[in-house]
Amino acid sequence: MKPLLALFLTAATAADLTLLSGANGVGKTNIYRALRLVSSMARGGFAEAVAGEGGMRSLLWTDNMNHARLTTILAQVESEAFSYAFECGLMPAAPGDPTKFKLAPDIETEELRYGRRLLAKRTQNQVRVADTKGIMRSFSEPPAVSESMITLVRDLQSCPQILNARLSLERWRFYHAMRTNADAPSRKPVRGYWSPVLNEDASNLPAVIQSINESDLAGAFYEAKAKAFPDSRLEVECGDWFNLAFNAHALPRPLHGHELSDETLQFICLAAVLCSPQPPPLLVLNEPETSLNESVLPALADLIATASEHSQIILVSHSQALCEAAAARCQVKMRPLTIRLGETRLVGQEHARTVFVCDDEDEEAE
Repeated sequence: MKPLLALFLTAATAADLTLLSGANGVGKTNIYRALRLVSSMARGGFAEAVAGEGGMRSLLWTDNMNHARLTTILAQVESEAFSYAFECGLMPAAPGDPTKFKLAPDIETEELRYGRRLLAKRTQNQVRVADTKGIMRSFSEPPAVSESMITLVRDLQSCPQILNARLSLERWRFYHAMRTNADAPSRKPVRGYWSPVLNEDASNLPAVIQSINESDLAGAFYEAKAKAFPDSRLEVECGDWFNLAFNAHALPRPLHGHELSDETLQFICLAAVLCSPQPPPLLVLNEPETSLNESVLPALADLIATASEHSQIILVSHSQALCEAAAARCQVKMRPLTIRLGETRLVGQEHARTVFVCDDEDEEAE
């Protein structure tokens, strides 16, 4: 059996950046989507996330004869604090089984460890959790077949490490194809409220920028904006409603959100993501260069380098220029992806047992 994803997370450092590049069709976006699925386990929305991918059959490999009988997938995350793995498959088709949810995931096993210490283990609907003395005891509340065991633990006093692992996975952030068309949520005014994190659809953009204005990341935000758009000024008009006001090119009045170009709006959204006053443990950006002119990519690379000091960042990109700029600033290498028999692989790991290993170290394939 092959893992859907093996991901190794390290503590944030000045070079905590992974750059993934590759031609169209090699599966770059699939890496992004696989990471989202792992995070959805902690959010309590795994079944919904799988349904959004087309159901379990869409996640299983069925293309060539060597994999035609694959019925389960495995994902594994390892950080300096904990390791977490789960295996899931198709709902069992037992005779007389009344369930109609044939495409929903059946979580078969889960395991959570801190170092070598086993904290929680699941087999089907049986869950055992270590108590404060390390003794494994059965959990009284069995999880549903598509529900992760880590969402059931709510006792901070007796299970703090399990809750910490869950919160870490839950706080991963993902941004892909933020809309910049005329009806994009990011163009509209919003009620003013403290917003340290940009929504995935950027619907709270003006409030996020004002939150950055009142944080210690305002300098990095406006330095990058000035580099991307010289002689411009970005403000937030703050009343009951917050609205963007962008001054540039000696225009007689500021441009508001609904008037901004796609490029300007896309860059402002990305800058808001990368200057979040509450940085996540993992930030995944999928093709952020969309709608951007190459002239603004150095400013975006500066922001990525700064953000990598606080978060582990995975950047999936078509843009050679963006990857080279970010790699130079963080002193890391681009990691090209390829495809072999329909499987996404790192170049150099085409014949490895592991489908995909993501790390900021040069590791040997299994």
